[in-house]
Amino acid sequence: MPADRGTILLTGATGYIGGLLLPRLQDADRPLRCLTRRPHKLARQISGNTEVVAGDVLDPQSLAVAMSGVETAYYLVHSMTAAEGLPGA
Repeated sequence: MPADRGTILLTGATGYIGGLLLPRLQDADRPLRCLTRRPHKLARQISGNTEVVAGDVLDPQSLAVAMSGVETAYYLVHSMTAAEGLPGA
């Protein structure tokens, strides 16, 4: 993919699937941004074309910063607890 394409946003990069996808996206020769609540967890895994943004998908302000200039987003965030009103809650 050409480097002049828009930024890729990856949420969930500290999780299992996101951790497997991260190196592949870094090899794509496109700007990559990772949104995480724990930036220190990604410090040893990022390459020169990767930006880490501290934030939370439930915080609209941090989402606005993370989404700026993004062309493609991978949303790999889930909750390990049942939400109120759903089966199993």
